[in-house]
Amino acid sequence: MSKLTEGLTYHYLSAEEPPTREERIEACYAFGGSCSTLKTGMGKGCTKFNSRKFAQGGGCQLTLALGIVRTFQNVVVIIHGPLGCGSNNLGIAGYSKTSRILKQKKASDNIWLHTNLDENDVISGGLEKLREAVLYAEREYRPDAIVIGNSCTPGIIGDDIDGLLDELSGQVAAKIVPVHCEGFKSKFVATGYDSAYHGLLRKLVDPVKRYERTIPDEVADAAEKDIYSKTVNLLNVGSTSYGDEVELSRLLTALGLNVRVMPLYASIDEISRMGEAALNVSICATHDDYLIGHLKERFGTEYIIDTLPIGIKNTNQWLRAIAKFFKLEDEVEKLIAIETAQLKEALEPFKKTLQGKTVFVGGGETRIFTTAEFFQSLGMEVLGLKSHNFDRFAVPLIDDIDDPEAVVAVAPGQPAEELVILNRVRPDLYVGHTGAHTWVTKLGIPTIPLFGQSFNYMGYSGAFELARKAVKKLQNTTFARKISAHVPLPFRPAWYESNPFDNIKEAEA
Repeated sequence: MSKLTEGLTYHYLSAEEPPTREERIEACYAFGGSCSTLKTGMGKGCTKFNSRKFAQGGGCQLTLALGIVRTFQNVVVIIHGPLGCGSNNLGIAGYSKTSRILKQKKASDNIWLHTNLDENDVISGGLEKLREAVLYAEREYRPDAIVIGNSCTPGIIGDDIDGLLDELSGQVAAKIVPVHCEGFKSKFVATGYDSAYHGLLRKLVDPVKRYERTIPDEVADAAEKDIYSKTVNLLNVGSTSYGDEVELSRLLTALGLNVRVMPLYASIDEISRMGEAALNVSICATHDDYLIGHLKERFGTEYIIDTLPIGIKNTNQWLRAIAKFFKLEDEVEKLIAIETAQLKEALEPFKKTLQGKTVFVGGGETRIFTTAEFFQSLGMEVLGLKSHNFDRFAVPLIDDIDDPEAVVAVAPGQPAEELVILNRVRPDLYVGHTGAHTWVTKLGIPTIPLFGQSFNYMGYSGAFELARKAVKKLQNTTFARKISAHVPLPFRPAWYESNPFDNIKEAEA
């Protein structure tokens, strides 16, 4: 268990919705400075009070929450809100089906309904539309679960969806799961993860009680306990590819562990048995800390929430933390020695191209720091990082960046600010989250994605693929140069001379 999470208490499940991240963890959504000043500010606890005078745009909590629950097998998702709140589902349909195929799951489509609230519903309430949608979902699809994503509008007008769903739960066979993700309640888009897991923990994680054997069988009981004692829940996230899951499962299986990858793309039965494991292993603290804290409190399941296994250093650290729990220290060192020796030999040709090049990384806090550290280990210079949010889980990762004065921006969205920074530091390569590449390419900077469903990023094989992807991009930068020459960005020259952090209001002492 990480020292960062020791002593935390989780007593929120009695509430209809989770607390915001402002209440729960020391998180920051507005910061501009360097690695050293970020670490100092987090240590003093002042950065969490920073705010913004202006925000260009940000993420949607509903989108993040639905990104989790719509992956579950045989589930109908109902979006309770105006029609626009369902727009993301149209673009994600093919992605979800492809992901299911890659993960060797049933290639089913996402099934989602919409209550389509309008102006009249804002005045009179939208509960009758929700009632009709729930009963239709049960009658038409017979799902294992019906998940309701409660958007901003019903939250503002005060629709009591939990009261209605409690009433309907006795009329339908499916489990009904309310997910409160009203974005206006928190400035931290990652609260959407907590909303999804809050609903999952309250309504779906309820293991079926097993009957005692009529005739005792000591051998069968011992075998069952042995499997349980070596079972690891590998908690996947939306940015985890099937290749990542295969690689991490391979490494844990090599240590003699039984690996279950969940909860994304799992069945409702599999989710209900999440408590039946010896250890929960988080890949991303931003994604999982709410979930694993509750599983620890409810079932006594220990957890690892240490680092993200990207690159040699962090993969080694991740494996050692898991092996220590199972007292497999000798075994893991043998595994690490074999894997790192092979990987370092394979990376040697890439170092010739990457040595001395510069990189800027933007995206989720844990992922950008571990990715930056890996490229740094290959001889690249990290010029800066841009994080959506920043909290105490990522503080130890700051020390992995060699240059304490490397620029750090903490901003959910805000591409206009990031482009000013990039225009000044001009990295050779930008590694970024989905949505940033179009903007950055127009600056003439080559880009590669921070994650992708068709590629492997994690573990030892992921490190090789990440290095190979960077080399391939740097060997031919024609695309970025031609785009920059012919497709301008919508900013005047004076904007690039401005202070990119002018909109941040720093907390006073």
